[in-house]
Amino acid sequence: MFDRLDRVRIEPSSAERWLAAAADLLLGAVCAGCGTAWWGVCPDCRGLLQGRIPYAAVPDPCPAAFPRTVTSSPYDSILRGMIIAHKEHQALGLTRLLADRLALSVATLIGRGWPGGPPVVLVPVPSAGRIVRQRGFDATLAMTRLAARRLRVRHPVSVQPALGQRAGVRDQAGLDAQARRRNLSGGFRLRSGLPTGPVVLTDDLVTTGSTLAEAARVLRASGVPVLGAATVAATERLKREAPGLRSR
Repeated sequence: MFDRLDRVRIEPSSAERWLAAAADLLLGAVCAGCGTAWWGVCPDCRGLLQGRIPYAAVPDPCPAAFPRTVTSSPYDSILRGMIIAHKEHQALGLTRLLADRLALSVATLIGRGWPGGPPVVLVPVPSAGRIVRQRGFDATLAMTRLAARRLRVRHPVSVQPALGQRAGVRDQAGLDAQARRRNLSGGFRLRSGLPTGPVVLTDDLVTTGSTLAEAARVLRASGVPVLGAATVAATERLKREAPGLRSR
C-alpha cells in the first residue's frame, strides 16, 4: 500500500473536463494546488504528489529535543495551496488527500519491522482553542484520524489528542526560528490521561522545528516514549536525509 509510486500524468476524462469547465463558468472553483479551473484537486497535481517519496527532514539549525521527523514532500506551491485551503478556508474535501500523505510519512517512520511492536499512538500537534473555534474544525486532528484508519490495515495505531496549547502562545506565522522557540517555550500542556503507547507526533508542516521539539519535550518529560514525528510537508530549506529508522 505504501510502496513507491511512479510519477504519472493523469489525463482527465471528457466528463471531468466538462465538470472543470462548469466549475470555472458557474462557480469559479479552482484546483487548490495550481489554480486551474477544477473541482478539488486536478489530475496533474494528484499525479505529481503520488510520485513523491517521504524523507527525513532536519531543521538547520536543529532545535534541542527535535524528534526524528519524516515528511511526505517539500512545501512547494502545490502543497502550500492545499494546506492553506484546508486549514484556513475549511476545504474539507482535501482532508483525505492530505491524510494519505500523512499516512505515508507515519508508515515510513515506524518502518517495516513494526507490526510486532506495541500499538503506536498518533498525537496531533494542537492549535489554539480560539483558532479551532474560529475555523470550526481542527485540521490536524481531522487528517490524523483519517491517516490512522488507513494505517490500521498494517499497523495497530490509535489517535489521542494528548496535548493542549497554553494561553498566550502567539500565531507562529512571520516569526523567525529564535522567536518561534521563545514563543513556544512552555506553550504546550498535557491533557488528562497519558498516551498508552509509544507516540508519533503529527502535523501538516515542519518549518523551524520549534513546534515539534516543544511537543516532544513535554511528552518525554512525562515519561512518554516519542518515536518521532510525521508531517505532510517540510519547508525546502530543511536538510533532507535518508529516512533511517534507528532510534536515537
